[in-house]
Amino acid sequence: MSGRIGLILGALLFSSAGQVFAQFRNSDVDEYIASDPATMRSRVTADFESYFFVAEARHYAMRFGYEYGLQNEKHLFGISLPFVHAIYAADFGGYENTTGVGDLKMRYMFVAYQDDNSPSVKRVSVYFEATAPTGEAALGRGAGAWVYKPGFIYTFRPSPYVSFYPEAKYQFSLQDANAYAGDAPDATDPDVDGRIRNLVLALPVVVTVSDWNGWAGLNATYIQSFTEETYYLFLRLDFGTMIGQKTSAALNISKFIAGQPRLDVLVQAKFQFFLR
Repeated sequence: MSGRIGLILGALLFSSAGQVFAQFRNSDVDEYIASDPATMRSRVTADFESYFFVAEARHYAMRFGYEYGLQNEKHLFGISLPFVHAIYAADFGGYENTTGVGDLKMRYMFVAYQDDNSPSVKRVSVYFEATAPTGEAALGRGAGAWVYKPGFIYTFRPSPYVSFYPEAKYQFSLQDANAYAGDAPDATDPDVDGRIRNLVLALPVVVTVSDWNGWAGLNATYIQSFTEETYYLFLRLDFGTMIGQKTSAALNISKFIAGQPRLDVLVQAKFQFFLR
């Protein structure tokens, strides 16, 4: 049933994106806008992701999304849905190699503060994300419960070419969830892991390179889990470039550094198609 719901929502997503393409406007999109994680520009996104877990599990995902920003660039609404192919090395009774939809993500972001003339804080963006349990939790493709994630992003730009985007968010569920999703299928009871309670702190720095219409970034992310009483530290490298006037492509590589080993490497190819 959850798989059917995901397919219906995916069809609605692509239908809405097609309607927005008809309203394509001419405006400048540069490497700074494309590399900004808090940009308020309308766009269609396509991400291709490879997850490599310590327990020799692998996930491959295609994630399609649509972000709609108001003309005043103060409010943004987003939705995305992943399609996941999971591979496990051990014997899990027929669940070793499966394909299906993951959890649907919805997001709202607004600009709480903005001062383009400020030498330090340019913008404070506040957001709220929610993921619906459209993926099969027993197969490791979802949490099996609604998960919520409020947070905020600061935008510091000390120079025209260097930007900092410190971010803090709290991820939680009100019901027991499959917090171990990705490690292994849990066909007997995917809800034994308890409620999700994670504090996430990230410090990305992005350097834009106008000569090749691109950017490079480094992102240190710390995750504190209060459910498992453990932590995770990841380091991510970002490289991106503009392809034409309204399309960007980026490669993100995340590596596990310290904490409880689980997800080892995450590789993401990300594409954005700006609508204005």
